[in-house]
Amino acid sequence: MDNNYTLQTVERAIAFLEYVANAATPPNIKDVSAALNLNITTCYHLLRTLAAKQYIERNEHGGLELGGGVEVLIRGYQRFQDIEKSLSEIVKRLAAETMESAVFSRREDNNVVLKLLVEGSHRLRVSGLSVGLRGNEHQRASGKVVLAHLDPKTRAAMLEASVSALPEKQRKGIVKALEKEFPQIVERGWASDEQTEQGIIAICAPLFDSSGAIFGAIGIVTPTFRLENAREKFFSAIQNAAADANALLKNIPAG
Repeated sequence: MDNNYTLQTVERAIAFLEYVANAATPPNIKDVSAALNLNITTCYHLLRTLAAKQYIERNEHGGLELGGGVEVLIRGYQRFQDIEKSLSEIVKRLAAETMESAVFSRREDNNVVLKLLVEGSHRLRVSGLSVGLRGNEHQRASGKVVLAHLDPKTRAAMLEASVSALPEKQRKGIVKALEKEFPQIVERGWASDEQTEQGIIAICAPLFDSSGAIFGAIGIVTPTFRLENAREKFFSAIQNAAADANALLKNIPAG
């Protein structure tokens, strides 16, 4: 399966919406057709679809404007921005307490995406991390801790997306091993990852939204030798950070 496959109809609808949103004055359907190089019939189909969801509406002069449905997208975007702003303070405290790189990752469909990264203060610190990192959920600590708390159907879909590029025999072996590990992750309250880069370990604890569904993960990434010297301190700091983050998320409506 090509993970880069896209639906042309959806791309056109998004382009239509973006054009209307960015227009200096409300365009008409012919303006959109010419600007996007789409035939007029296609534009009318797109308009009916977007209007049905109230993303676009006509004004009294026939011009196209954003409709009330866009407010749902704006509120959802703003809510996540507010959540990440609040969580960023917790991630900063975790990095300060451990002196290690601290991370917050959030589940997005079949990915667990690195959203916040605060680098450690040691001279020797982990490199190669960047906001937006996703994929290999079956290997990454954040991915494993999220997978462990998903329902079987959703977990299977995320796992399939994560290992799809691997040979079938290897995929089956990975899934089988993880299915044994998931109950252990749930019981102890964290997952680790020592497979991505030799000498480096990530440890992440789960975060849940107000409905109790898995939301993401918070944790640290550190050289293994420093973990060996400060294991109790690190695990305590991660657990405290997760408790603070979960207390915050509990008071934010899920959705």
